[in-house]
Amino acid sequence: MPIKKAKEKLNEYLEFDVVDNWGYRKSITYFLRTQQDYNDVFQLGKFKGKHIDWKPFIFELLGFDSNLVTTKLELEEEAEEQRKAIRILEKEANVDIEEKDRILGLIDIKQKEKEDTEKTIDKFNFYTKDNAITREVIEKLDFEIQALNTERYRISHDISKTEESLKKSLSDVNITKLKELYKEVELYFPEELSKQYEELEQFNHSISNERRKYLSENLRKLKDELHDINNNLQQLEQSKSEKLIYITEKDSYDKFKYYQKQLATLEAEIKLLDEKLKLIDKSAGIEANIKVINEKINQSIYKISEALKERKHAEINKIFNKILTDIVGTNALLSIKQNKQGNLEFTADYVNPVNSTSTSESEGTSYKKLLCMAFDLSLLIYYCKNSFFRFVYHDGILEGLDDRIKIRLLNTIKEICIKYDLQHIITLIDSDIPTLGDGSKYKFEPQEICIELNDINDDGKLFKQSF
Repeated sequence: MPIKKAKEKLNEYLEFDVVDNWGYRKSITYFLRTQQDYNDVFQLGKFKGKHIDWKPFIFELLGFDSNLVTTKLELEEEAEEQRKAIRILEKEANVDIEEKDRILGLIDIKQKEKEDTEKTIDKFNFYTKDNAITREVIEKLDFEIQALNTERYRISHDISKTEESLKKSLSDVNITKLKELYKEVELYFPEELSKQYEELEQFNHSISNERRKYLSENLRKLKDELHDINNNLQQLEQSKSEKLIYITEKDSYDKFKYYQKQLATLEAEIKLLDEKLKLIDKSAGIEANIKVINEKINQSIYKISEALKERKHAEINKIFNKILTDIVGTNALLSIKQNKQGNLEFTADYVNPVNSTSTSESEGTSYKKLLCMAFDLSLLIYYCKNSFFRFVYHDGILEGLDDRIKIRLLNTIKEICIKYDLQHIITLIDSDIPTLGDGSKYKFEPQEICIELNDINDDGKLFKQSF
């Protein structure tokens, strides 16, 4: 049969009455711990994903209603999807809910212009429009052209003066000729005076270079300004020419076509604004929906908080604490709390007997393994009267532990398995077998050993051959 059907069939045969909202494959990982599954007591390697993939399951495994957590997390995902939709509208459609009133105002303006244009076309009377265009030509375009011409004259004059200044150069002092002149008139020319003239000459050169640099930079800026003004004047003259052609046009049909085009443009602008208004309304609707979802999330957070007060995991916590107390002589605690967002946080820690605070032992790899082992065993013990798993596998659980703790661990496991009819499977290498107080190795009964492997020859290997 297909794999999906096979899973369903096996679930029917198992008839689990614990966490029966999930298939057996969801929970079996907690009872088949490999080395990669000791990093976190609750979140196994296969559940490195969204909280909804494992937190509701753990919540129900500890005796609570998982639907409370599932509902909250699903609502949060729904709210995030809604927020994504709003971000898309804001980014791609340039929609801002706060601009609704402005859009409505623009629609009113464009609608009024459209109505006026329609009336003009209906009456075939262009007097009002002609006057408006005439005023635009006379009052606006002519004024702008005049202002730009004045500015162009000023800049052109400045360019001319600057270019003329650049052609001039500061006169240099000719020391040689000056000395000859003094000699001709039979006057003594002091060396100190020669030095001063040389310094004056250097100063003149320095001033001249700075002056030329400044003038050249200013000339470039003036020419850029003149270029921009010429472009603007050309555009204004073109616009003026088109308007004057329209005013002097005698053919009413051409005017009719002009207003028809204007009407089409206004209708397109109004339609665009209407579409934007619809998107704003849609965005506002999404915002309102998010508020409703947030209210439901707050209700879910409250329900989870109330459920936690019942402490349905208290018995599991007692079993968990007893197992670790018997093995390491330290109390341990399973706890559940809500963070600021109302999400569940599961913790498993050793407890300081003096001040009841968490200790750093849980941070060590070996001691964290013990937390994982104790959690798995406490679940099996708590549900031993239900239809649920009756075995657990822990890979390398003895690694890194003190021999005294190893002995207590093995003895505790044996007691639990006999008392609750469970099977605990562990793997270990011979160096992990603890040494007793008399110097002998801890002995396993023959019926307690499933298989022994070695690499002496093929007989000691799992498949009786080398690959």
